[in-house]
Amino acid sequence: MSATTRISRRKLLKAASVAATGVALPSVWSGRASAAEQITVADVGGAPGAALRAAFYDPFEKATGIRVEGVAHESDPVTQFKVIVDTGSKLWDVCMVTPDDVLRLTQEKNYLEPLEITKGPDDELISGALMPNWFGFSAYGIVMAYRTDVYKKEAPTGWADFWNTTKFPGRRGLYRNPKGVLESALLADGVDPKNLYPLDVDRAFKMMDKIRSEVAVWWTAGAQNTQILQNGEVDMADTWSARAFAAIDSGAPVNIVWKGLYSIDGWSIPKGTTKLKQAREFVKFSMQPERQAAYSSIVANGPSNLKAYKFITPERAKVLPTLPENLSGLTVRDYAYWGKNYAAVSERFQEWLLMGGKK
Repeated sequence: MSATTRISRRKLLKAASVAATGVALPSVWSGRASAAEQITVADVGGAPGAALRAAFYDPFEKATGIRVEGVAHESDPVTQFKVIVDTGSKLWDVCMVTPDDVLRLTQEKNYLEPLEITKGPDDELISGALMPNWFGFSAYGIVMAYRTDVYKKEAPTGWADFWNTTKFPGRRGLYRNPKGVLESALLADGVDPKNLYPLDVDRAFKMMDKIRSEVAVWWTAGAQNTQILQNGEVDMADTWSARAFAAIDSGAPVNIVWKGLYSIDGWSIPKGTTKLKQAREFVKFSMQPERQAAYSSIVANGPSNLKAYKFITPERAKVLPTLPENLSGLTVRDYAYWGKNYAAVSERFQEWLLMGGKK
Protein backbone atom coordinates (compact mmCIF):
# COMPACT_ATOMS: atom_id res chain seq x y z
CA MET A 1 0.00 0.00 0.00
CA SER A 2 1.21 3.45 -0.73
CA ALA A 3 3.13 5.73 1.58
CA THR A 4 2.18 9.30 2.44
CA THR A 5 3.96 12.46 3.37
CA ARG A 6 4.00 13.92 6.84
CA ILE A 7 0.78 15.70 7.73
CA SER A 8 1.14 18.91 9.67
CA ARG A 9 -1.54 20.43 11.84
CA ARG A 10 -1.59 23.40 9.46
CA LYS A 11 -2.34 21.16 6.47
CA LEU A 12 -5.13 19.41 8.31
CA LEU A 13 -6.68 22.69 9.38
CA LYS A 14 -6.44 23.95 5.81
CA ALA A 15 -8.18 20.83 4.51
CA ALA A 16 -10.84 21.13 7.15
CA SER A 17 -11.35 24.75 6.12
CA VAL A 18 -11.78 23.70 2.48
CA ALA A 19 -14.29 21.10 3.58
CA ALA A 20 -16.22 23.65 5.60
CA THR A 21 -16.18 26.70 3.37
CA GLY A 22 -14.23 26.19 0.15
CA VAL A 23 -16.66 24.00 -1.76
CA ALA A 24 -20.33 23.40 -1.34
CA LEU A 25 -20.99 19.80 -0.37
CA PRO A 26 -23.89 18.23 -2.25
CA SER A 27 -26.29 16.16 -0.24
CA VAL A 28 -25.95 12.45 -0.95
CA TRP A 29 -28.53 11.12 1.50
CA SER A 30 -32.29 11.24 1.29
CA GLY A 31 -33.20 12.75 4.62
CA ARG A 32 -30.98 13.59 7.58
CA ALA A 33 -29.73 10.65 9.57
CA SER A 34 -30.14 10.44 13.30
CA ALA A 35 -27.29 11.83 15.36
CA ALA A 36 -26.49 8.34 16.60
CA GLU A 37 -26.18 6.78 13.12
CA GLN A 38 -22.67 5.92 11.99
CA ILE A 39 -20.58 3.64 9.81
CA THR A 40 -17.21 2.14 10.63
CA VAL A 41 -14.46 2.53 8.05
CA ALA A 42 -11.23 0.55 8.36
CA ASP A 43 -8.21 2.40 6.99
CA VAL A 44 -4.43 2.33 7.37
CA GLY A 45 -4.48 4.55 10.47
CA GLY A 46 -1.78 7.01 11.48
CA ALA A 47 -1.23 10.15 9.46
CA PRO A 48 -3.20 8.88 6.43
CA GLY A 49 -6.15 8.18 8.74
CA ALA A 50 -6.07 11.78 9.90
CA ALA A 51 -6.02 12.97 6.29
CA LEU A 52 -8.96 10.71 5.43
CA ARG A 53 -10.94 12.25 8.28
CA ALA A 54 -10.23 15.80 7.12
CA ALA A 55 -10.93 15.14 3.45
CA PHE A 56 -13.72 12.54 3.58
CA TYR A 57 -15.08 11.47 6.97
CA ASP A 58 -15.98 14.81 8.53
CA PRO A 59 -17.34 16.32 5.28
CA PHE A 60 -19.48 13.20 4.77
CA GLU A 61 -20.97 13.60 8.23
CA LYS A 62 -21.64 17.27 7.54
CA ALA A 63 -23.40 16.42 4.28
CA THR A 64 -25.41 13.43 5.53
CA GLY A 65 -25.50 13.41 9.32
CA ILE A 66 -23.85 9.97 9.27
CA ARG A 67 -20.77 9.81 11.45
CA VAL A 68 -17.73 7.88 10.22
CA GLU A 69 -15.83 5.96 12.88
CA GLY A 70 -12.33 5.33 11.57
CA VAL A 71 -10.41 2.30 12.80
CA ALA A 72 -6.98 1.06 11.73
CA HIS A 73 -6.64 -2.30 10.06
CA GLU A 74 -3.51 -4.42 9.82
CA SER A 75 -0.98 -3.68 7.07
CA ASP A 76 -2.45 -6.64 5.17
CA PRO A 77 -6.18 -6.42 5.92
CA VAL A 78 -7.34 -9.50 4.01
CA THR A 79 -7.27 -11.97 6.93
CA GLN A 80 -9.10 -9.54 9.20
CA PHE A 81 -11.61 -8.86 6.45
CA LYS A 82 -12.36 -12.56 5.99
CA VAL A 83 -12.72 -13.20 9.73
CA ILE A 84 -15.16 -10.30 10.11
CA VAL A 85 -17.35 -11.64 7.31
CA ASP A 86 -17.06 -15.31 8.27
CA THR A 87 -17.97 -14.66 11.91
CA GLY A 88 -20.73 -12.21 11.06
CA SER A 89 -19.27 -9.71 13.54
CA LYS A 90 -20.03 -6.75 11.22
CA LEU A 91 -17.22 -4.70 12.76
CA TRP A 92 -16.53 -2.87 9.48
CA ASP A 93 -18.86 -1.30 6.94
CA VAL A 94 -16.15 -0.12 4.54
CA CYS A 95 -12.48 -1.08 4.26
CA MET A 96 -9.49 0.50 2.53
CA VAL A 97 -7.92 -2.11 0.24
CA THR A 98 -5.87 -2.46 -2.94
CA PRO A 99 -6.91 -4.19 -6.19
CA ASP A 100 -4.59 -7.06 -5.18
CA ASP A 101 -6.61 -7.45 -1.97
CA VAL A 102 -9.85 -7.46 -3.97
CA LEU A 103 -8.62 -10.42 -5.99
CA ARG A 104 -7.75 -12.32 -2.82
CA LEU A 105 -11.17 -11.50 -1.36
CA THR A 106 -13.04 -12.92 -4.34
CA GLN A 107 -10.95 -15.85 -5.63
CA GLU A 108 -12.23 -18.75 -3.51
CA LYS A 109 -15.19 -17.07 -1.84
CA ASN A 110 -16.79 -13.69 -2.36
CA TYR A 111 -16.35 -11.43 0.65
CA LEU A 112 -17.46 -8.20 -1.03
CA GLU A 113 -20.75 -6.43 -1.59
CA PRO A 114 -21.38 -4.90 -5.01
CA LEU A 115 -21.02 -1.13 -4.95
CA GLU A 116 -23.78 -0.43 -7.49
CA ILE A 117 -21.96 2.77 -8.34
CA THR A 118 -21.32 4.28 -11.75
CA LYS A 119 -19.31 7.37 -12.55
CA GLY A 120 -21.25 10.54 -13.16
CA PRO A 121 -21.39 12.26 -16.56
CA ASP A 122 -18.86 14.85 -15.43
CA ASP A 123 -16.43 12.41 -13.76
CA GLU A 124 -13.15 11.57 -15.47
CA LEU A 125 -11.73 8.47 -13.81
CA ILE A 126 -8.27 7.06 -14.51
CA SER A 127 -7.98 3.53 -15.86
CA GLY A 128 -8.55 0.87 -13.22
CA ALA A 129 -10.23 3.14 -10.69
CA LEU A 130 -13.69 1.57 -10.62
CA MET A 131 -14.74 -2.05 -10.43
CA PRO A 132 -18.12 -3.51 -9.46
CA ASN A 133 -16.90 -4.17 -5.90
CA TRP A 134 -14.14 -1.57 -5.41
CA PHE A 135 -13.48 2.13 -5.99
CA GLY A 136 -9.96 3.54 -5.97
CA PHE A 137 -9.56 7.13 -4.86
CA SER A 138 -5.81 7.51 -4.16
CA ALA A 139 -3.19 6.68 -6.80
CA TYR A 140 0.52 6.38 -6.18
CA GLY A 141 3.35 6.14 -8.66
CA ILE A 142 5.97 3.39 -8.72
CA VAL A 143 8.66 5.47 -10.35
CA MET A 144 12.29 6.58 -10.20
CA ALA A 145 13.99 9.34 -8.24
CA TYR A 146 17.53 10.70 -8.38
CA ARG A 147 19.74 13.17 -6.56
CA THR A 148 20.07 16.42 -8.51
CA ASP A 149 23.35 17.24 -6.71
CA VAL A 150 24.91 14.11 -8.24
CA TYR A 151 23.53 14.37 -11.77
CA LYS A 152 24.02 18.07 -12.41
CA LYS A 153 24.95 18.19 -16.10
CA GLU A 154 22.81 15.39 -17.45
CA ALA A 155 20.01 13.66 -15.58
CA PRO A 156 18.44 10.23 -16.11
CA THR A 157 15.13 10.34 -17.94
CA GLY A 158 13.96 6.73 -17.82
CA TRP A 159 14.66 3.18 -16.74
CA ALA A 160 17.19 2.57 -19.52
CA ASP A 161 19.29 5.28 -17.87
CA PHE A 162 18.91 3.60 -14.48
CA TRP A 163 20.46 0.47 -15.99
CA ASN A 164 23.14 2.46 -17.85
CA THR A 165 25.85 2.50 -15.18
CA THR A 166 28.50 3.75 -17.61
CA LYS A 167 26.72 6.94 -18.57
CA PHE A 168 25.14 7.38 -15.13
CA PRO A 169 27.50 5.90 -12.54
CA GLY A 170 26.36 5.90 -8.94
CA ARG A 171 24.78 3.95 -6.11
CA ARG A 172 21.40 2.44 -6.85
CA GLY A 173 18.51 1.53 -4.57
CA LEU A 174 15.85 -1.03 -5.42
CA TYR A 175 12.79 -2.38 -3.62
CA ARG A 176 13.34 -5.83 -2.15
CA ASN A 177 10.21 -7.12 -3.84
CA PRO A 178 9.55 -8.19 -7.43
CA LYS A 179 6.43 -6.03 -7.82
CA GLY A 180 7.43 -2.98 -9.79
CA VAL A 181 11.10 -3.96 -9.92
CA LEU A 182 10.66 -6.56 -12.66
CA GLU A 183 8.48 -4.17 -14.64
CA SER A 184 11.23 -1.53 -14.36
CA ALA A 185 13.79 -4.04 -15.64
CA LEU A 186 11.66 -4.82 -18.68
CA LEU A 187 11.04 -1.14 -19.39
CA ALA A 188 14.81 -0.62 -19.21
CA ASP A 189 15.21 -3.39 -21.79
CA GLY A 190 12.90 -1.62 -24.21
CA VAL A 191 9.59 -3.41 -23.61
CA ASP A 192 6.64 -1.25 -24.66
CA PRO A 193 4.55 -0.38 -21.59
CA LYS A 194 1.46 -1.67 -23.42
CA ASN A 195 3.10 -5.08 -23.68
CA LEU A 196 4.40 -5.46 -20.13
CA TYR A 197 1.90 -8.11 -19.06
CA PRO A 198 2.13 -11.00 -18.78
CA LEU A 199 5.69 -10.33 -17.62
CA ASP A 200 8.56 -12.00 -19.42
CA VAL A 201 10.11 -13.09 -16.14
CA ASP A 202 13.19 -14.74 -17.66
CA ARG A 203 13.98 -11.58 -19.60
CA ALA A 204 13.47 -9.46 -16.48
CA PHE A 205 15.89 -11.56 -14.42
CA LYS A 206 18.52 -11.32 -17.15
CA MET A 207 18.28 -7.54 -16.78
CA MET A 208 18.42 -7.87 -13.00
CA ASP A 209 21.69 -9.78 -13.35
CA LYS A 210 23.15 -6.72 -15.10
CA ILE A 211 22.28 -4.24 -12.34
CA ARG A 212 22.71 -6.26 -9.17
CA SER A 213 26.33 -5.30 -8.43
CA GLU A 214 25.37 -1.60 -8.59
CA VAL A 215 22.57 -1.88 -6.02
CA ALA A 216 23.83 -0.41 -2.76
CA VAL A 217 20.55 -0.72 -0.87
CA TRP A 218 17.66 -3.17 -1.20
CA TRP A 219 15.06 -1.14 0.67
CA THR A 220 12.10 -2.77 2.37
CA ALA A 221 9.86 0.06 3.65
CA GLY A 222 8.68 3.45 2.48
CA ALA A 223 10.35 5.33 5.33
CA GLN A 224 13.68 3.72 4.46
CA ASN A 225 13.24 4.72 0.83
CA THR A 226 12.75 8.35 1.82
CA GLN A 227 15.75 8.20 4.15
CA ILE A 228 18.23 6.82 1.61
CA LEU A 229 17.21 9.51 -0.87
CA GLN A 230 17.45 12.20 1.81
CA ASN A 231 20.86 11.29 3.22
CA GLY A 232 22.50 10.48 -0.11
CA GLU A 233 23.02 6.82 0.67
CA VAL A 234 21.92 6.23 -2.92
CA ASP A 235 22.14 8.44 -5.98
CA MET A 236 19.03 7.04 -7.64
CA ALA A 237 16.33 4.56 -6.65
CA ASP A 238 12.96 3.21 -7.52
CA THR A 239 10.38 4.78 -5.24
CA TRP A 240 6.76 5.30 -4.39
CA SER A 241 6.07 8.84 -5.58
CA ALA A 242 4.84 10.10 -2.22
CA ARG A 243 8.03 8.83 -0.58
CA ALA A 244 10.19 10.71 -3.06
CA PHE A 245 8.08 13.81 -2.43
CA ALA A 246 8.65 13.39 1.31
CA ALA A 247 12.38 13.64 0.63
CA ILE A 248 11.85 16.68 -1.59
CA ASP A 249 9.58 18.27 1.01
CA SER A 250 12.34 17.90 3.61
CA GLY A 251 14.71 19.90 1.42
CA ALA A 252 16.67 17.07 -0.17
CA PRO A 253 17.91 17.69 -3.76
CA VAL A 254 15.73 14.98 -5.31
CA ASN A 255 13.77 14.86 -8.55
CA ILE A 256 11.14 12.38 -9.76
CA VAL A 257 11.14 10.73 -13.19
CA TRP A 258 7.53 9.95 -14.10
CA LYS A 259 8.17 6.66 -15.87
CA GLY A 260 6.86 3.36 -14.55
CA LEU A 261 3.64 2.21 -12.96
CA TYR A 262 0.81 3.35 -10.77
CA SER A 263 -1.49 1.56 -8.38
CA ILE A 264 -4.49 2.72 -6.39
CA ASP A 265 -5.79 2.49 -2.84
CA GLY A 266 -9.56 2.34 -2.53
CA TRP A 267 -12.73 1.18 -0.79
CA SER A 268 -14.61 -2.11 -0.67
CA ILE A 269 -17.63 -3.09 1.42
CA PRO A 270 -17.61 -6.29 3.52
CA LYS A 271 -20.37 -8.71 2.63
CA GLY A 272 -23.19 -8.77 5.16
CA THR A 273 -22.91 -5.25 6.58
CA THR A 274 -26.18 -3.93 7.96
CA LYS A 275 -25.19 -0.43 6.77
CA LEU A 276 -24.97 -1.27 3.08
CA LYS A 277 -26.87 1.75 1.82
CA GLN A 278 -24.86 4.14 3.96
CA ALA A 279 -21.60 2.45 3.01
CA ARG A 280 -22.38 2.79 -0.68
CA GLU A 281 -23.19 6.46 -0.21
CA PHE A 282 -19.84 6.98 1.51
CA VAL A 283 -17.93 5.32 -1.34
CA LYS A 284 -19.87 7.40 -3.86
CA PHE A 285 -19.05 10.52 -1.83
CA SER A 286 -15.35 9.67 -2.15
CA MET A 287 -15.65 9.95 -5.92
CA GLN A 288 -16.33 13.68 -5.73
CA PRO A 289 -13.46 15.70 -7.24
CA GLU A 290 -13.63 18.29 -4.46
CA ARG A 291 -13.10 15.61 -1.79
CA GLN A 292 -10.28 13.97 -3.68
CA ALA A 293 -8.63 17.36 -4.18
CA ALA A 294 -8.76 17.97 -0.43
CA TYR A 295 -7.10 14.60 0.20
CA SER A 296 -4.37 15.10 -2.42
CA SER A 297 -3.65 18.52 -0.94
CA ILE A 298 -2.57 16.72 2.25
CA VAL A 299 -1.25 13.41 0.95
CA ALA A 300 1.04 13.31 -2.10
CA ASN A 301 -1.06 10.68 -3.86
CA GLY A 302 -3.04 11.53 -6.97
CA PRO A 303 -6.82 11.74 -7.29
CA SER A 304 -8.47 9.07 -9.43
CA ASN A 305 -11.05 11.59 -10.66
CA LEU A 306 -9.07 13.93 -12.90
CA LYS A 307 -11.71 16.64 -12.42
CA ALA A 308 -10.12 17.11 -8.99
CA TYR A 309 -7.28 19.06 -10.59
CA LYS A 310 -9.64 22.00 -10.97
CA PHE A 311 -9.37 22.34 -7.18
CA ILE A 312 -5.62 21.66 -6.77
CA THR A 313 -2.95 24.33 -7.11
CA PRO A 314 -0.56 23.95 -10.08
CA GLU A 315 2.40 23.75 -7.70
CA ARG A 316 0.85 20.83 -5.83
CA ALA A 317 -0.35 19.13 -8.99
CA LYS A 318 3.22 18.82 -10.29
CA VAL A 319 4.08 16.21 -7.62
CA LEU A 320 0.97 14.06 -8.11
CA PRO A 321 1.11 10.93 -10.28
CA THR A 322 -2.26 11.39 -11.96
CA LEU A 323 -1.58 14.86 -13.31
CA PRO A 324 -2.10 14.11 -17.02
CA GLU A 325 1.50 14.89 -18.05
CA ASN A 326 2.81 12.64 -15.24
CA LEU A 327 0.21 9.94 -15.83
CA SER A 328 1.16 9.71 -19.52
CA GLY A 329 4.40 7.96 -18.52
CA LEU A 330 2.74 5.46 -16.18
CA THR A 331 0.99 2.14 -16.71
CA VAL A 332 -1.48 0.70 -14.24
CA ARG A 333 0.00 -2.28 -12.40
CA ASP A 334 -1.76 -5.50 -13.42
CA TYR A 335 -3.22 -6.73 -10.13
CA ALA A 336 -4.71 -9.83 -11.77
CA TYR A 337 -1.27 -10.90 -13.01
CA TRP A 338 0.32 -10.42 -9.61
CA GLY A 339 -2.57 -12.05 -7.82
CA LYS A 340 -2.01 -15.19 -9.86
CA ASN A 341 1.81 -15.18 -10.04
CA TYR A 342 3.14 -13.35 -6.98
CA ALA A 343 3.98 -16.41 -4.86
CA ALA A 344 6.05 -18.12 -7.54
CA VAL A 345 7.79 -14.96 -8.78
CA SER A 346 8.53 -13.77 -5.25
CA GLU A 347 10.11 -17.12 -4.38
CA ARG A 348 12.34 -16.89 -7.42
CA PHE A 349 13.22 -13.27 -6.61
CA GLN A 350 14.22 -14.05 -3.02
CA GLU A 351 16.30 -17.02 -4.19
CA TRP A 352 17.98 -14.76 -6.76
CA LEU A 353 18.91 -12.32 -4.00
CA LEU A 354 20.32 -15.06 -1.78
CA MET A 355 22.34 -16.53 -4.65
CA GLY A 356 23.83 -13.16 -5.48
CA GLY A 357 22.01 -13.04 -8.77
CA LYS A 358 23.91 -16.07 -10.07
CA LYS A 359 22.34 -19.28 -11.30
